[in-house]
Amino acid sequence: MFGGKATEALWYHFAILFEALFILTAVDAGTRAGRFMIQDLLGHVYAPLGRIDSIPANIVATLLCVFGWGYFVYQGTVDPLGGVNTIWPLFGIGNQMLAGIALLLATVVLIKMKRERYTWVTLVPTAWLLVCTLSAAWQKVLSSDPTIGFLVLANKYSEAAAAGTLIAPAKTIAEMQRVAFNNYLCGGMTIMFALLVVAMAYFTVKMALRAWRQPAPTAAETPYREAPLRVSYATAH
Repeated sequence: MFGGKATEALWYHFAILFEALFILTAVDAGTRAGRFMIQDLLGHVYAPLGRIDSIPANIVATLLCVFGWGYFVYQGTVDPLGGVNTIWPLFGIGNQMLAGIALLLATVVLIKMKRERYTWVTLVPTAWLLVCTLSAAWQKVLSSDPTIGFLVLANKYSEAAAAGTLIAPAKTIAEMQRVAFNNYLCGGMTIMFALLVVAMAYFTVKMALRAWRQPAPTAAETPYREAPLRVSYATAH
């Protein structure tokens, strides 16, 4: 559109840079949010792991989170079909479902604050996100088209591997099995994401109705708790 073939290389590298920055910022923000959630979960099992002012607990939670997304990056890298066919659909579904969950939470907060007249601001995009992501998840799991459905593609490669038949671009039976495993895994994760969003929607309706019936606001913040003061060596000197 702008400059024709003469500037094609420039726009190509601009697009690659944009994509790289998008992925890096998403992974960075996701890792930090994931660390907090992991620590909140582990804190119920072993209290010291839930302390966000504890460096060892922070490191443990961060490593667990990085291992989680790093495993999918590795599996996509060694997948003969290419990581974009396995990771990208899962990333897109998970990313937009997270946005839907955040908007569901905001809806409940508005109702608890007795600001019901503003809930359309969150409910309109929530409805759009849930319809799009849940229908996409449905297609990625149950579609009979191997170019779309995770499970049908996994079955295709698994059955071929069991019969000793190679399907390009896989060059060995091990690669055939890897494609099947990756797609079974992504299909399972997609089902888990969809069930999580449905559960969140159910509890959103339940809590919203309960708050709606209350005559006074029921929103409350967690009491402030001061974290232990940490003074760095550079600051102290």
